Amino acid sequence: MYNKIKKIANQSLQNEPISRDDALYLIQIDGDEIYDLFYWANRIRLRYFGHSVKTCSIVSAKQGRCTEDCSFCSQSARYHTGIKEFPLIDTNKILDVAKYAERTGSGSVGIVTSGYGINNPRDLDKIGKAVKEIAKNTHVSPHGSFGILTRETAASLGKCGLKRLNHNLETSERFFPSVCSTHTFFDRVNTIRFAKEVGLEICSGAIFGIGEGIEDRIDLAFTLKNLDVDVIPLNFLHPISGTPLEKHILLTPMDALKIISVFRFVLPDKEIKIAGGRERNLRDLQSWMFYAGANSTMIGNYLTTTGRKVEDDFQMIKDLGLKF
Repeated sequence: MYNKIKKIANQSLQNEPISRDDALYLIQIDGDEIYDLFYWANRIRLRYFGHSVKTCSIVSAKQGRCTEDCSFCSQSARYHTGIKEFPLIDTNKILDVAKYAERTGSGSVGIVTSGYGINNPRDLDKIGKAVKEIAKNTHVSPHGSFGILTRETAASLGKCGLKRLNHNLETSERFFPSVCSTHTFFDRVNTIRFAKEVGLEICSGAIFGIGEGIEDRIDLAFTLKNLDVDVIPLNFLHPISGTPLEKHILLTPMDALKIISVFRFVLPDKEIKIAGGRERNLRDLQSWMFYAGANSTMIGNYLTTTGRKVEDDFQMIKDLGLKF
């Protein structure tokens, strides 16, 4: 088994595509061979990224009252989750978060708004102004996540200085209708394509532990590879009371780490970022995410859940001998 893992790893080390069957084989590895999988995922990470780790932060700039019904999300107006709801915040508040992110060591800050998309010109102007202010007054890279976008809206944001758009596919095309019924998988794919066409970098990934199967995980990895996205954020379900998935059982740390490793094999030269849910799902094995193949992580709080102390994450990175 070790030789088979090594053979597949050598393809990734040479940036040669591995097959779907090989990826399915890797994600089903169990027992002591899991550590062989991690070893080779780490070798692949080192081959393309060395000892450098990237970090990012986000600001929840508009929260709650979302018209969509994503089953894992606390911000849907269809669920009673008790989160704080607010309209688009002032530009100065967004800039304050960006300055804090810069002081604490983040390389980028993502402006995140709830809802199907940017639904009025005034919000678009306000977001554009915030992007300009971040670019003018800080050294962090301005990123954003704004739901479904048209080509024109993506272009407008790019002209304001937005560098990267986050728009997660969440899961496979097959499983997506089980997660959301108010828009389609291809609405999301088209947003990514529009953003790429106007020159934005693309951050797109998934959330795991929502009922998907191993084939869904693999199919998503290959979809992201085919779309040639720049950054792949991997989230793990943090069940929120009031949502349809509130009683879902967490992934085991080993299952979460296997997902990270297989994504590294499939996408050897792409930035793989570990984001929401890592505290709940990886637990005491959070530092293993880098050994499993990740080279990036979100720090600080998430949209409606709290993260670890920023200082603890940077100490973890230092203790591993990694650089940020």
